Amino acid sequence: MTYMDVIARLEQEKELVGRLNAHLQEELDLIASDDVLALEESMPAKQKIIRSIADIRKETRMPASEPAPEDALRMRSLQQDLVRLWKKATGLNEISKRMVTQRLTEIDDSVQTFFTGLKESYTRDGRKAAISLHTIKTGA
Repeated sequence: MTYMDVIARLEQEKELVGRLNAHLQEELDLIASDDVLALEESMPAKQKIIRSIADIRKETRMPASEPAPEDALRMRSLQQDLVRLWKKATGLNEISKRMVTQRLTEIDDSVQTFFTGLKESYTRDGRKAAISLHTIKTGA
């Protein structure tokens, strides 16, 4: 593998990480709009991008010789761009995880309120019932 091949692979990775960032931004928009179905459908595309990045990294081997100054400069520039793009991807992913966790907590709180209401049920006469009149079918 030559340094031109390494540079080409770094450019490919940069393009893929840029696509990953766009995908993560779209994911945040889907989470914010509570579009769970579209979010689920977008996951395979994200996984494909991540696998492509992993494949590029697996196949990249550094040549034994020293790079030409212009190749070294180009590689350094690409590596710095990649660091910046990966930091952005990490930040977007963290925001996404926080948003999902917050939404799940909200759902849990709603469910807990529902179950608390079931414990204190009333009869048709307005008196407290000793036994809950509701049955929850869980499918289990």
